[in-house]
Amino acid sequence: MTNNQAKKLYQKGIELLTYGKPQEAMNYFREAVDADPFCMEAQLELGYILGTMESYEEALKSFNNALKIQNSFPGLFGQGLSLFLLEDYEKSLESFLEALEIGENEDVWYYKGDCHLILGDYENAVNSFEISLSMDPDFIEAWNDLGVAYSIMGQDERAIECFEQVLGIDNYYETAIYNLGSTLADSGNYEDALGYLNRTIEIDPENFKALFYKGNVLYFLEKEEEAVEYFKKALKIDKEQKELWNYLGYVQFSLGQNHEALESLKEAIKLNNDYAAPYLNLGNVYLDLGQDDMALESFEKVLEIEPDNEEALFYKDSLKDDWD
Repeated sequence: MTNNQAKKLYQKGIELLTYGKPQEAMNYFREAVDADPFCMEAQLELGYILGTMESYEEALKSFNNALKIQNSFPGLFGQGLSLFLLEDYEKSLESFLEALEIGENEDVWYYKGDCHLILGDYENAVNSFEISLSMDPDFIEAWNDLGVAYSIMGQDERAIECFEQVLGIDNYYETAIYNLGSTLADSGNYEDALGYLNRTIEIDPENFKALFYKGNVLYFLEKEEEAVEYFKKALKIDKEQKELWNYLGYVQFSLGQNHEALESLKEAIKLNNDYAAPYLNLGNVYLDLGQDDMALESFEKVLEIEPDNEEALFYKDSLKDDWD
């Protein structure tokens, strides 16, 4: 086939895209690339379609091929996006930075922000999200992830404002409903938090994080029995969360359910033998049961993991003084 034939195949693919037929369009883009590997436009369109079909490795190859022909903003953005979806965030960030030397849009700033967020560079994440929002003030995902960045940075008021912005655009955006509830809980606004967590659970009754957070909120509202109920609901979804078993054990202990608490705390330890919190709680349960030798063993285990744990040091010294 000639270069002109490749262009005709490319144009047919574009036409099919406008009719909402991406699979058929992809076939034409493949034919165009087979006819002329230097048809950059077909390489780019093929990459983007493969990305929407979650064939990220293949998409990356297409974008790399396009960039061999010409360094372009669409090619670098597609390359960065493919790498992002393949969870190679450092290389993804490199592609986005290179793309920004050529051009910009709200999407490249948004994904650059997400790379920074995942890599723990929260200040640059905030800056990138804000630039993205300056280009598109209704960019829901950017508002949400900006809120997440502020929440991680401990700036709860700003985080709450961001999540409220999201819900002002789309009152049913589930991620922001949950994030607002969890952030309100973290800032001690338990009653308000409960309303948003309840909304999340209404939308998705098996939302593990919302069930777990609601259990915590109920505990702080002194509704321990209800807290246990929600921790158990969360456990039906995921039994591999050591923090959940530890919290359940702690609340069971506060209710005087010592034997149930022992079982829960031991489950937490099974999942991570170097997790200090359940050993500390275990020690307190054993003390309450009058099993001082087991309590001492638990507190000593805490100190192996956290040598400066003041509570464990206090109980260890107290028990040894009693024996002396």
